Amino acid sequence: MPDIKRVLVTGASGKLGGPVCEALLEKDYQVTALKHRSAVAVDGVQEVQADLGKADAIEELVAASDAILHLATSKEDRDGVIDISARGTFNLLDAAMRTKTLKRFVLASGDAVNGIYFNAQPIPIREDMPMIAYPGYYPLSKVIEETMCQQFFHQAQVPTVCLRMSWIHSEDDILTHLTVAGEQFGVPVWSELMDDDARAKYASGGDAAVALRHPDGQPMLRHIVAVEDCIQAFLLSLEREEIEGETFNIAMGEPFDYVDAAGYAAQRLGIDVIELIDPVGQDFCMDVTKARYVLGYRPQYDIRGLIDRAVDFRQSGQARRQRTGYKG
Repeated sequence: MPDIKRVLVTGASGKLGGPVCEALLEKDYQVTALKHRSAVAVDGVQEVQADLGKADAIEELVAASDAILHLATSKEDRDGVIDISARGTFNLLDAAMRTKTLKRFVLASGDAVNGIYFNAQPIPIREDMPMIAYPGYYPLSKVIEETMCQQFFHQAQVPTVCLRMSWIHSEDDILTHLTVAGEQFGVPVWSELMDDDARAKYASGGDAAVALRHPDGQPMLRHIVAVEDCIQAFLLSLEREEIEGETFNIAMGEPFDYVDAAGYAAQRLGIDVIELIDPVGQDFCMDVTKARYVLGYRPQYDIRGLIDRAVDFRQSGQARRQRTGYKG
């Protein structure tokens, strides 16, 4: 196991960052987190105000760390693609190259680099397939970040690892996505797929779970991942030997079926099911075989487990963790 004690976390105030910091502390890592707009608000984390674009400040932090978990992201932010993804990632990797003290650099990447949902995916997506992202600043940012990680590993032996995660769900996210009432989480936007009668019905109250189908009537299949399984992958990436330079898909064991998921969510919530057709979306499956065999990754949540966890969260009355930036 690499001798890692001090971990620097960027993007620590996001949906993934806070839980990752808590998990690191439970494993007795010393955690330093970059504070950008919002406080990390995790007891035991040392927060540091620093700009990823300032090379001198970043080099000092990198030199004092054994590992970096780079979670900071630009999402759909044009300026952030340059300031965070390009310049920020470069500064971290360049400092790691020059200080030569870092034992592991772990990037939080995403399946957007594969064009999921928008591009046809006739076979499961492997890590060695070309990165062909769908349109947008966020997918572009992840292609940039992964490419830099790969090249700094090949050119300068910076010990990088890329975790290419599917759409991350925590708390009651899956219910917010699958149902038509209240806040919309992710795409498609359900009201855009409804006819006038359905829009009028659900605008005036009530709720339903969406059984999403293709125009030919087949259920849509989509791969996602629980935040707890992402945390598992990050911890493994700090523990496993000889994984430098590797990329791993991190997702549920199998994609979920919207028709099955809607039926189960409707049963748990006591609501209706609404059938909708998506003329755009493509089925996709992230192949997690490499993560299983090389990283030791074992996803704990399938879609029904994720729905159960979300229902329990709502019934508990817990407040949702504060989130920053993009809601996806």
